[in-house]
Amino acid sequence: MKSRYHSCRLERAARLLDSHADYQVIRRVPAPFPHMEGNRPPDDTVCVALVDVETTSLDPASGEIIELAIELVFVSQEGEVEAQLGPWSWLNDPGEPLTPEICSITGLCDDDLLGQAIDDRKVRALIGRADWLCAHNARFDVQWIDRRYPEFADSKWACSCSEIAWADLGFEGRSQSFLLAQHGLFGRAHRAGDDVWSLLQLLQQRRPDPHSGQVRSHFARLIERAAQPSVKLSANGAPYAAKDELKARGYRWNARERVWSKLFDLSDVAQEKAWFWEKALPQPTSQTVTAVERHR
Repeated sequence: MKSRYHSCRLERAARLLDSHADYQVIRRVPAPFPHMEGNRPPDDTVCVALVDVETTSLDPASGEIIELAIELVFVSQEGEVEAQLGPWSWLNDPGEPLTPEICSITGLCDDDLLGQAIDDRKVRALIGRADWLCAHNARFDVQWIDRRYPEFADSKWACSCSEIAWADLGFEGRSQSFLLAQHGLFGRAHRAGDDVWSLLQLLQQRRPDPHSGQVRSHFARLIERAAQPSVKLSANGAPYAAKDELKARGYRWNARERVWSKLFDLSDVAQEKAWFWEKALPQPTSQTVTAVERHR
């Protein structure tokens, strides 16, 4: 009873501060809880598996996953969260000592991981249930998931970092912790279970669209954008001297294909080709890219 009384007092104080122009209050995300009425997913929903991995390095060819978390979220056609299960989180012993840098980032130490293992059977069951996989930096997470679970290499991925137009919505940064703070929330970063739970709290926030004014959840924006095919423009034939201009324009060097390339919405392709014409560069080649290929 006393704890509840103090919570009410603190909330009143927080609201008082929040009402003043000189203050902005951020609140801890709620403690994780499952919500699945009737023990079955609602009809007409899309199942999104929020995924996060913590690893021993940036390279899946030489590193190991040390923590994996999954949160299942059931989203309506309007982008509203109807139910969620999880998060499930597993530690994994990499078989070698962690570097001081990884210990500092994750808060994990060798003793935490000793003898721990991911329940691959459970992970496969959860991923297999999902219509979409989603991470806040999907380009990173997809490499590790595909390597450990190659049977899901044709899964559709969405990236909440790059596939929501955060700048158009008035947010200058795109890191998960920054975006949470801008929505008045904070959580514990760099632990996989906490990260997927915090990502759920972020994506179900609702804001007006900058053009139509329609109030929608970030989930609605993410699924709508991710479902649309992209066009990859590749600067084949561009001279070496053009590399700085291409890099400044957001093109990335693809070492495997040995070409500078960038993804575009279909509506932006004509304008980008016009830029190549103005710069007297060979016209780029184009390739349609779906949610299966986009982050791989």
